[in-house]
Amino acid sequence: MAVVDADIIVYGSANMQETNSGTQGGAIDTAVLMVFTDISPNGTVDAHSTSASDTTQTVTVYGRIADGTLTSENLGTLTGTTPITGSTVFERILKVVMSATAVGVVVVEENSGGEDLVTLAIGTTECRRPFYDVAAEASGGSAVDYYEKIFFYNSNATSALTSATIAEIAGGAAAQIDFMLPATLDDSGTSPDRITAPAGTFDSATKNVANSQSHSPVSGQGVWIHLSLPAGTAANNTTYTLRESGQTV
Repeated sequence: MAVVDADIIVYGSANMQETNSGTQGGAIDTAVLMVFTDISPNGTVDAHSTSASDTTQTVTVYGRIADGTLTSENLGTLTGTTPITGSTVFERILKVVMSATAVGVVVVEENSGGEDLVTLAIGTTECRRPFYDVAAEASGGSAVDYYEKIFFYNSNATSALTSATIAEIAGGAAAQIDFMLPATLDDSGTSPDRITAPAGTFDSATKNVANSQSHSPVSGQGVWIHLSLPAGTAANNTTYTLRESGQTV
């Protein structure tokens, strides 16, 4: 069966630190998704499951409000397919965490307009953006570099994506971010913390996936991403996009 767009899923890694201490990176963590739609305009959020039997899991949303304050809201316990409604007006969403796996798919959506923001597929309990709560030093200080590890995962059970490459898409934060691919699929490499570079060469050039560009079924290509923040860099709610491409039969 051919590899389709939906087969390529971007997951997190075992260690995704939210401070500048502690081991960063490691093996793939298929409970952590890395792709979602941010809220726009500012507003509250709801959550519901596609299964009526999901009535024990709590859902907590982390983000920033309009004045930039980092905050979180426990939306409460799921009530099956009936939405649970939050009251915090978020300016941006940084992560969503569910207390346990669900039977159905759990969707977090805007309260007004109803756009889906986060879709927690069965088996996942968290969705987040990289570089949680990072900041530049004040003008006159030093530049700060941050490193985060994610995985492009081929969930197709039988087919490889051949001639596979990962490319940076221009726009958003691309001018401040570059990336590096470990030399093997399913690697578990780490760095000492999120401000120490792992071994490898970072740049913005398109890169070949490991295993001679054959992204094997049910395997992950690790991707280290590097954010450089010169002193005095202003706060910015933006995006960064990587794309995997290849051939399939």
